[in-house]
Amino acid sequence: MARAVWLGLVVLVSLGWAQSAPWASGERLVYQVAWQGVGVGRLTFSAESAGGGWLLRGKLETTGVMAVSGYGLEVESQMGGDFFTDRFTKNLTEPFKGTTRLVFQRQEDAGCWANVTYPDGKKGNWRNPSEQVLDDISIIYFLRAKPETRMLNFADFPGLVQGRIEAVSGNNGLLGYRFARDGLAVEAWFRNDARRTPVRVVFGRDFGRIEATLIEGR
Repeated sequence: MARAVWLGLVVLVSLGWAQSAPWASGERLVYQVAWQGVGVGRLTFSAESAGGGWLLRGKLETTGVMAVSGYGLEVESQMGGDFFTDRFTKNLTEPFKGTTRLVFQRQEDAGCWANVTYPDGKKGNWRNPSEQVLDDISIIYFLRAKPETRMLNFADFPGLVQGRIEAVSGNNGLLGYRFARDGLAVEAWFRNDARRTPVRVVFGRDFGRIEATLIEGR
């Protein structure tokens, strides 16, 4: 009986966290994407409530020279009720390099682990005791829910990256945040309202700077 009551409380707390998010289940955001200032396609983010948390998806559909070069990015993240990542997969295809795949998993009371498959077929893995980790897409939604955050852990290919979130000044009343560490940079700019919709997202790596500007959202 006590165990049943405890499990019921856990479910209710998880649902409460999910319901407190500033976005709604079924939200879909579409961005025009530019690489080095040239339009290269569209990026779509979606969020669905799932298991007391959120299932987040992101996919880049390229056009023109970027499509010809084979560049691609697709991510899927299961965000827990605490807004941290439970599971994450990422497929990044880079020109003249190939596809790198990351599979991340959080384990209760056992930290987290990740398996990496590189373009040449070689495999790697890493583990970390931290259970509070974010990824390429969950970091955007996490900052919508917890804008006061200043330190975070980020799941990347070589390993877990820890760094500081910097608030940056923006135009037109937007709220901006930047995370940069070990060759990785992520910027997000949000509307200063209840939903805190991300209107501009920037990803930076050695292949260049990808900028995504919101053109459609619901």
